[in-house]
Amino acid sequence: MTGSAPVERRLSAILAADVVGYSRLMGADEVGTLRQLMAHRRELIDPTIAARRGRIVKTTGDGILVEFSSAVEAVACAITVQRELVSRNVAVPDQSRLVFRIGINLGDIIIEANDIFGDGVNVAARLETLCEPGGLCVSRAVRDQVRDKLPIAFNDLGEQTVKNIARPVRAFSLSPDAIAATPDLAPSGGAAPTVHHRRWIGMTVAVVGVMGAASAWWVIGGPGSAPRPAASTAPAAARASIAVLPFASLGDPGGNDYFSDGLTEDIISALGRFRDISVISRGGVFAYKGKSPTPAEVGRDLKVRYVVEGSVRRAGEHIRVSVSLTDTSHSELLWSEKYDAEPKDIFAVQDQITRRISGALAVRVTSLELTRSAAKPPDNLQAYDLVLRGRNLLSRNTRSNNAEARGMFEHAIELDPNYAPAYIGLGYVNDSAVIEGWTEDPSGTLERAESLARKAVGLDDLSPAAHALLGKILVHFGDYDAALDELKRAIDLNGSDAEGYSGLLSVLLWRGDTSGAITAGETLAQFEPELSVSDGFYLATAYVLADRSSDAIRLLEPSVSRNKTNPEINIMLAAAYVEAGREADAARQADLVRQRFPGKRDQFGALLRDPSQREKLAQTLKKAGL
Repeated sequence: MTGSAPVERRLSAILAADVVGYSRLMGADEVGTLRQLMAHRRELIDPTIAARRGRIVKTTGDGILVEFSSAVEAVACAITVQRELVSRNVAVPDQSRLVFRIGINLGDIIIEANDIFGDGVNVAARLETLCEPGGLCVSRAVRDQVRDKLPIAFNDLGEQTVKNIARPVRAFSLSPDAIAATPDLAPSGGAAPTVHHRRWIGMTVAVVGVMGAASAWWVIGGPGSAPRPAASTAPAAARASIAVLPFASLGDPGGNDYFSDGLTEDIISALGRFRDISVISRGGVFAYKGKSPTPAEVGRDLKVRYVVEGSVRRAGEHIRVSVSLTDTSHSELLWSEKYDAEPKDIFAVQDQITRRISGALAVRVTSLELTRSAAKPPDNLQAYDLVLRGRNLLSRNTRSNNAEARGMFEHAIELDPNYAPAYIGLGYVNDSAVIEGWTEDPSGTLERAESLARKAVGLDDLSPAAHALLGKILVHFGDYDAALDELKRAIDLNGSDAEGYSGLLSVLLWRGDTSGAITAGETLAQFEPELSVSDGFYLATAYVLADRSSDAIRLLEPSVSRNKTNPEINIMLAAAYVEAGREADAARQADLVRQRFPGKRDQFGALLRDPSQREKLAQTLKKAGL
């Protein structure tokens, strides 16, 4: 059709699945059902789909839609999942078991914005409704493709008239008993993955409040398990490195620059969605706020090739945004632009800026990355303004600012109940209240934070901030595997996500994976050159446990000089000194610890899951006189 983009089509095997009686299960035990479903997804369903080279198109509560290039792989995946679910349900009471129905069709589909449409998809969904609980139902096209390739025999259900499909569908089924009798179907690449074969980063219970004013330690959840090898978290070395300096707020006599700060943060987040771009975090660039460094100086300090600078001028209902991109190696201006917009158009301006920057850098950008990087405007602009104000308050972490931010995020939710950033902000308000000891009910406050994070993920599954928040909250509850999935999802969505790497650093340390913790911490340092007190402490502790005391001292000495009242970093510096053979320095530091923090050392290190690491740290502190 003239003037229209061509429609992309392809032939695919489509798998549709959902949980039988999901509404009843949620009504009886909402939290338990959700956790059980997440565990099935995390430990069985998603890994099996990946092993069969399937692509998860979307999830809808209890449902999942998956595309395969091969009908054989789709059927083998379904059989493996259904058989494994039976064994996973053995220890679960009948009334609480999650049982799936699965339908598979082979047909022509339409691809648009990474989603799929057409009768090929609709037929799969209808076949799923015809399926016996725990079984499998496929179309004739699928049966014909797998008939001579898999050791299975389908039951012919005949022609079926299904909703919104013009012609009857010839359906074939596989009962739960037939699935149980099917031999193992290993993927072409090797054995099907199970919870025992997957190599995830090990995680442990989080230290909530280790760097808070009261240094409270709130631990909720079950015991840890054996550490697992760490997945690689290092960013690709070939990625273009860039720093987005805080946009200047012009013509604002009140000095209220929350809007320009918010625009800066949103552009940082959007650029982080591109896999070929490495972006310095907010914490790394806001040290330059109010200063006027040259791009060359920023490039040298932050070790980046490119610098973005900008300004925002607001006058009533008019906004002017000026932005430029400079190559720091040659001090060469690559691109600059001015945008005049109304407040409602600021999201389109963000999109234009991120696309122009990625284009100027000549990096490879996929249509999926462009879709993910696009700003999602709220239904109510006042809600956006309130979220920016709330973020600004949270960045200046005090009890009064936290309380004021809470009110702003709650008001934003009232104005726009579907705006995910408002729930994320309110979730961090609750998380900070626990960490800093500003609540008398830490357990209930964390539960509210988890609920808010899940709401944000449900509203915007492509938000790295939502997944990072949920991951950090789940760690507090001891749900390490689920937390890991959320943190990995955040990093998958934004390869420069500082919150995601910060979460990995702490939980890997307490779980006992020191090498994984060091990798995560050193990767975080690429995006956030000046680590927070807590992240520096976690990384230094990992260095001590890994016999890299000189690296620990390098981190801790400047941190201690700036934070003399923090017990943890002072204690760890004494440990690092004695491990490095600097006994005089260790004795001096131990004396300071005893004077400033009497008794604190008695409970130190209790959260390390590995007994040998606890013993190693205890012996190190004993050598230091603690």
